[in-house]
Amino acid sequence: MPKGIIKNTEKRSLCPISCSLELIGDKWSLIIIRDMMFAGKSTYNEFLDSPEGIATNILNDRLRKLTEWGILTFSGTEKRKKYALTKIGLDLKPVIDAIGTFGMKHFEGSKEYMENKLKAHNRDK
Repeated sequence: MPKGIIKNTEKRSLCPISCSLELIGDKWSLIIIRDMMFAGKSTYNEFLDSPEGIATNILNDRLRKLTEWGILTFSGTEKRKKYALTKIGLDLKPVIDAIGTFGMKHFEGSKEYMENKLKAHNRDK
């Protein structure tokens, strides 16, 4: 089987869109991936600090699943995990970019929100 193929997941069909949504189609998985890609977050507490307010039980579940599916990896101890995107996770960047572009185009105030977040992120580097 080619490297980078996700296997052993429950699928409702072999449609590539459906298969992808089975993995990352929930809000919280996409928010975690967004935070890693664009805000440089990598720890449990950093993810908890996101403005969307993810619950601890949901965060634990999503980090576990994203790791099991090969989208994330981690280093460190059980209590001090530092997460990173794998090659498969990084392959989601165009998807996250497209969702962000859609949101900035169709939701009032979201473009300004992203511009302000980008300024703050660059200032904090």
